[in-house]
Parts: sequence; structure tokens; C-alpha cells
Amino acid sequence: MTLAGSAQRLRSLAGRPRVLRDMAAELLHGRFGEAARIARAGSGGPDLGAEKIVSHRFRCLWLCVPKVASRSIARALAKADPDAEVVSGRSLAALLAGRPELADYFSFAFVRSPVARALSLHAELRFGQARNRSEQRRAKREKREWLFARCPGLKQASTFDAFCRWLATPYGSDEFADRHFLSQHLQIRAPDGRLPDFVGRLENLDADWGRVVAKLGLPAEPLPLLNTMAGWDAGASEAHALRQAAEQSATPAARALLRVRYAEDFRLVDAASTGDARERANSAASNTDCGRTGK
Repeated sequence: MTLAGSAQRLRSLAGRPRVLRDMAAELLHGRFGEAARIARAGSGGPDLGAEKIVSHRFRCLWLCVPKVASRSIARALAKADPDAEVVSGRSLAALLAGRPELADYFSFAFVRSPVARALSLHAELRFGQARNRSEQRRAKREKREWLFARCPGLKQASTFDAFCRWLATPYGSDEFADRHFLSQHLQIRAPDGRLPDFVGRLENLDADWGRVVAKLGLPAEPLPLLNTMAGWDAGASEAHALRQAAEQSATPAARALLRVRYAEDFRLVDAASTGDARERANSAASNTDCGRTGK
């Protein structure tokens, strides 16, 4: 890390008294490793570097939201355009600042019910390995251990209610959240606050993906079914039933915590559900098409 980066982290810590108190408590009890982990987590910022895919062939920009069919969409785009560019580790703001021409590309993203998204991550952290395909187990185990090491208190949040309570703590907040539980709207809004040209919903995935396919002229193929319910090897109907059953099992207390934690995401998903976001997206996409064809 550079000297400037270290100075920035120190300034971040100085402005977070809760983090400093937690570090002091761990040091007082001789838990130096835990104090260091708190310092690393509490001195960072939100992880805005989820994948983006740029296709010059189709003049589009896809903004990945982890836990929202991201692997399926990425594979479909790579198949449609093998030359598509995968951008990793950069925020949307940084990408557009360096490549302003991408603002003219058709941008799209998919969002998901915050309850279902939290359930999916919790299932992957806790239970998914029981039915994962064998080739997925090692990668998912490494991902779990990485998150546990990075996020103080996460490993102890074994039940879904405890996980939701953890999300409501400073270490689960957007202030320095990992992309897997960072609010969805923060990952897809442009620096000026605008949403992508099209915002689809996982709950309406087939139909909304069909709209993207039609707008861009992508091959009319269904999305591959990958990573269903934390990597379980399930068919489409079974995966849908598992998601519904899991969401219905969430307690009122857990839902209430998530409603506060992800208030803006709930509004975003509701807008997409009622068609408000979709109407704006269709209008923007039509303008993009007209500009591309010279009409």
C-alpha cells in the first residue's frame, strides 16, 4: 500500500469512533489478530468493483450486482460476444471517468428483492456446500473463508436473524461493505445518480432478459441456469421453489431489519416491479437505437 493510501486509511479510522472502541477492546484482551482485522475492515470503503462487461459489438454495458444471476448473465454475454471486455475492480464512476464514450452505450443491470438476496448470501455462507456440485465446493469454501476473515463478526452470525442483525451493524453497513452485501443501487447508479437504461428484476428474469435481448439483438437463447440457491444443483422449477420457500421462512424481525438496511433497494425493486424503471429504460433504449441507426 502506498503512503497516501495508508494515510487515507488512518483518516478513515479516526472518523469512526465505534471502530476505534472495538479495536481498543480487542487489544485490551490481547486479541491482536482480531484488532488488526477490525482495523483493516474499518479503515476501508465500500467495494464498488463488481464486474462490468463492455461489448463494443452490441454497444452495451452490463453492471453486475452479485447474487443477482450474475454468473448466468456474464456467461450469456461472453457467448454472444467472445471479444466482450470484462472490467474488474473498478467502480462505475472510475470506469466512466476514464472512458466517457461508454455513456452512449446501452447500460443495463438486474436487481433482486433485498430479502431474497440476503437469504441467498446467507445460504452460501452457511449451507450451500451440502449440495454444491463438487467442482464448486472449493471456490465457495474459499469465498466464505475470505468473507469471514474480512468482516468482523460475520462468522458468528450463523442464523439468518443473526445475519440480518449483523448487516445492521457498522461492519455490515454500506460504509465499508463487500460487494455481496453492498446495497444494489450503489453498484449501478452513475456518478450523477442516474440509473442504467434498463433495470430488470431477478424475479422476472426470463421476461426482462428477453427485453434486453430484443433491444440489443443478442442471440435469442435462454439464460444458463447457474449458481441456483447458493450453488445447489437444482433445475429451474426446483430453484424457484427453493427461493420462494426460503423467502417465506424469513421472520418478521429479519424483514424489518432488512427493510431499514436496504430501504433504497426496496424502492428500486418496487419501481422495477411496477414498471416505472422499465418505462424509463425502454425510452432510453429507444433513443439509443435511433442514435445507432441514424434515424
